[in-house]
Amino acid sequence: MEQTHAETIKEVVQGLLEKMGCKTSVEVAPERDQNDAFACMIRIDTDQNLLIGQYGVNLAALQHLVRVILRKKIGVPLSIVVDINDYFSQKRAILEQEAERASLLVLRDKLPVTLRPMPAYERKVVHTFLSLNKEITTESAGKGDERRVIIRPKLSEGEPLAA
Repeated sequence: MEQTHAETIKEVVQGLLEKMGCKTSVEVAPERDQNDAFACMIRIDTDQNLLIGQYGVNLAALQHLVRVILRKKIGVPLSIVVDINDYFSQKRAILEQEAERASLLVLRDKLPVTLRPMPAYERKVVHTFLSLNKEITTESAGKGDERRVIIRPKLSEGEPLAA
């Protein structure tokens, strides 16, 4: 069944990109997410950097469009990541480095650190990456374009809050 989904996903994405006038190579790597639901990474190689856009805005829009189309076509919940020319993979590495540096400050100083405003997909990368560290907690705060990740040290029972 997963192979059928992967084939359908590849056909839909290639068809969409062809209609947009883009010559691309599309690769679909099926996997399972944390809830054991179908998930996949869609890798697209193209000479069209317009598909990425400034700060990945067009890539995020394309990913949303692909999700909407595929949810209707396949009819099951899907977790999909679209990556063009390894932009998302490189961005993820940068976000993880930023999160790691901030978490080290939190652990050293025992004070919260607030990261810069980020779109939802970037905040998710940070939350997921830092969820592996049992000495800290993360939360999102703010509204709209000003939403940020706050990293805090986990307090032991009876430990006072730092001022």
